[in-house]
Amino acid sequence: MTAPSVYSIDAGLPFARDLAAGVMQLADNPQRLARALVLVPSQRAAQALQAAFLDHANGKAMLLPRMLPIGDFGDDDDTGSHGFDDIGDLPPQISGLRRQICLAKLLRFFPLGGQHPSQPQAMLLASSLAQLLDQLYNADATADQLRDLLPEQFSAHWQDILTLLGILIERWPDILSHETVMDSVDRRNRLLRRRAVLWQETPPDHLVVIAGSTGSISATRDLIATIAGLPDGHVVLPGLDRDVADQWAEISTDSGHPQYQLAQLLAHMEMTPDQVRDWVFVSPDVPPALAARRALMREVFRPAALSASWQRLGDEGPLIDRTALGGLKIITARSRREEAGLIALMLREVLETPGRTAALVTPDRQLGELVIADLARWNIIVEDTAGQRLSLTAAGRFLTLLCDAIAVNFAPLELLSLLKHPFAAGGMSQQDFRAKVDAIEIAVLRGSRPGKGLEGLLSALDDADLRVFLDRHIWQNLAPAITAWQAPNPAMASLAVGLGDAAELLCATEMKATGTGANRDSGVVRIWAGPDGKAAGDLLSGLALDGTDSAVNAADMPLILHQLLDTITVYPHVTAHPRLAILGAVEARMHPAQIVGSHRIVLGGFNEGNWPPRPDMDPWMNAAMRASVGLPPRNWRSGLSAHDFFMAICSPDVVITRAEKETGTPTTKSRWLQRMEVVTNALGLADSIDTGAREHAWLHQLEPREAVHPVQRPAPCPPVSVRPRKFSATEIDLWVTDPYAIYAKKILRLRPLDPIDRPADAALRGIMFHDALADFIKAHPHADMGSDALAELLKFGKARFANAIEHPSIKFFWWSRFETMAAWFVEAEARRRTALLSVHGEVKGSVELASIGGPVTLTARADRLEYGSDKSWVIVDYKTGIVPSQRHVNEGVRNQLAVEGLIAFEGGFEGLPAGVINSLEYWKLSGKKSAPGEIFSPFEAAFDGAEIRRRLEQLATHYDNPQTCYPSEPDPSLVPAFKPYQHLSRSREWQADEGPDE
Repeated sequence: MTAPSVYSIDAGLPFARDLAAGVMQLADNPQRLARALVLVPSQRAAQALQAAFLDHANGKAMLLPRMLPIGDFGDDDDTGSHGFDDIGDLPPQISGLRRQICLAKLLRFFPLGGQHPSQPQAMLLASSLAQLLDQLYNADATADQLRDLLPEQFSAHWQDILTLLGILIERWPDILSHETVMDSVDRRNRLLRRRAVLWQETPPDHLVVIAGSTGSISATRDLIATIAGLPDGHVVLPGLDRDVADQWAEISTDSGHPQYQLAQLLAHMEMTPDQVRDWVFVSPDVPPALAARRALMREVFRPAALSASWQRLGDEGPLIDRTALGGLKIITARSRREEAGLIALMLREVLETPGRTAALVTPDRQLGELVIADLARWNIIVEDTAGQRLSLTAAGRFLTLLCDAIAVNFAPLELLSLLKHPFAAGGMSQQDFRAKVDAIEIAVLRGSRPGKGLEGLLSALDDADLRVFLDRHIWQNLAPAITAWQAPNPAMASLAVGLGDAAELLCATEMKATGTGANRDSGVVRIWAGPDGKAAGDLLSGLALDGTDSAVNAADMPLILHQLLDTITVYPHVTAHPRLAILGAVEARMHPAQIVGSHRIVLGGFNEGNWPPRPDMDPWMNAAMRASVGLPPRNWRSGLSAHDFFMAICSPDVVITRAEKETGTPTTKSRWLQRMEVVTNALGLADSIDTGAREHAWLHQLEPREAVHPVQRPAPCPPVSVRPRKFSATEIDLWVTDPYAIYAKKILRLRPLDPIDRPADAALRGIMFHDALADFIKAHPHADMGSDALAELLKFGKARFANAIEHPSIKFFWWSRFETMAAWFVEAEARRRTALLSVHGEVKGSVELASIGGPVTLTARADRLEYGSDKSWVIVDYKTGIVPSQRHVNEGVRNQLAVEGLIAFEGGFEGLPAGVINSLEYWKLSGKKSAPGEIFSPFEAAFDGAEIRRRLEQLATHYDNPQTCYPSEPDPSLVPAFKPYQHLSRSREWQADEGPDE
């Protein structure tokens, strides 16, 4: 017997619009319609249905039926969102945050794998454990079923988990009772069952319709079955395929099939698909090719056990011809960026026709953002209604930066990231605040790190005005958070309050903020404005309320906060575009109300991981355990996603897009697209699919790809009058190997900024070693060094290392190498000084060269000058890194020793006489135990001062020629490793090789 109260609105039809029209037809009059009750899966589905009623009324006044969500999707609205609170005396539901904190407290003291989880790990595990609890509630699983999972059947770590779950199931009800609350899913399920029992005992005297639900929850299935038996009850299923009777048995066991959930629902109701009727309202916009499209997709989703029939497609069975592909496009782009451009063009095309609408449906939120940006070029403003994670919003990011900065005691990079956030104002205008922050950055935050925390930063500042600014507008505003972090054993609530107070004070543009964390007037403090600010404020308020009994390590708070921000979705509060929409898969299930023949659907990002989504991670139960307690498999969302896809692809105008690569990584096309290729090839229809040649041509016209031709190597030719006349010994090497660097440095006068919070790099190590040795030589310029020379050298070293010795690399590696090097150095000194009159360190000197444009001055600061008893000089250059090769020195590529030798030869060093150059040496001071120090003399022949002068004067004369330019890296193999000006020459645009970015 056909059940008159169970219906289906087929895939490809406008579900929300047809549902609204059918409810109005069933109600028959306005009074009955106003008393009717329509149950839908989610709050957003109710909003879509409301829009459909209004659209159907054509602007006429009407009383709408009650539309209540029952929270059936599980991944959509809040599970507590339902309309049956009026029938229950149940305790209120526990907040999701409070439940997570309580579960984390249990997990903190239970060893998993022999170790207790940290607080962030416990919070993360608590979130997944809460999801498992919800699934157990939805599957009506009991504690006895968990106890029946014999631990000896599983490995040791599963035994630990099963023991934990047993304890949880036993203790959790007591915890909820102590809190006088209920789990929201349990509460919702009880209310749904109460309503079902109440209606069975006393059927309602008004129209009741439940629509759009697939019955994925046991309590929902019971309610649906009850409504189907009511005198005036009606069940409307979404997209039931009643032409797969021969496949129904296999579909009922295939959790990834679009009809799987509906099959489970009909089995629960003891019905077969042929007992389900067409909806009472017949849509006037049924596309003529809809039947063929459904037949094609029926083959695409044929269960794997029956897929052997694909080999006989076209030979037997119903004929599927090109009609099934009408209005369908499958477009493959090379990258996500190109895919977004194609989608934007297709959405833009729809607006050319009055009345047409379009929607992009994609789980890939980055793709949605790119499409939004591309549409903005035509001043088309569209919002992504799927929302955005709170951690990626401006408010969420500011809280993360603030928490990170406090946790690292305001290290330079984290502090600047916080202070340069657009919200930061510190009680003054943002423009003035940013100017002061920039000044502090240049003064003390670039280069080596100042002292610890804000105290060290304050003591490092010499400018009194900046000191006042730092103290009043930064330190005082951050004080609430600093105080909370420094408290012993802080509670999560106190950290949240301190964080909120500091955020409010630091974001205020006037010194009027209360600092209580509760003043969220958007006119006062920007951080609490907008939907993201409200969500951030609600999170902190929730932590302040629910985290009073949860002590945490303050160092763990940044990770905990980021985890919590990641779990919250912020939806835009803007006026929707009247004809375009960008939706997630959940939002698209009953949207929009105006899906008709003129509507285009673009299914974007059609790759594995998006369509279908990746299976949920379940650290608590393996597949056998889940099956034994009646839980769905981990890939249960695949069936919902397949149903979404089936409903959408049956539309008359649908486009599937995918990118071959995402961020340079090859992608895998969706398994459903692969199935479609197999089916269309078997039918001989593969060549009939529109692959978007027209759309690609549009994009090529909009963004033409011109052939890339290497640009010429930059070689500026400035006037001789502005060319430099003074060079240091190290700059001579740049003059020879990279003249463009000299142009940028000496003519354009560009100076590279020190890095923020300069790391313990090789350059810093060289400076420390050089300075310590210079201090020692200046203290002992003559032969006698004394008996405690090594101790004295180590004393000088400790003084130079003092400001940075706490850095792990310096403390545990550099200092030990310095000690080893110092022992070698003192021993070498004792041997060498027997033949020396004096030793000089860090001595300045200069010499002039003759050139056609006038004299050119060369300067140098010699690391070490040794004056021998024979009145000759030995020039020494310390190297803590790579020593220049002998070939480069003799070919004039590395000139530092040669320039210093010329200055000494001609008596150019301050207060020192001229003399013969006995030797030019490099001392490699690595500090390795195998070779703490090595001496190299790179010159093959005796020093010839006249030849050195001639060669250098020739170089100066060459660049005094107006026709001589300053080319960039004439021979890249000869350029020193440190190249601060390379990016200015844009070498990647003209060099033939494809080296990594500098």
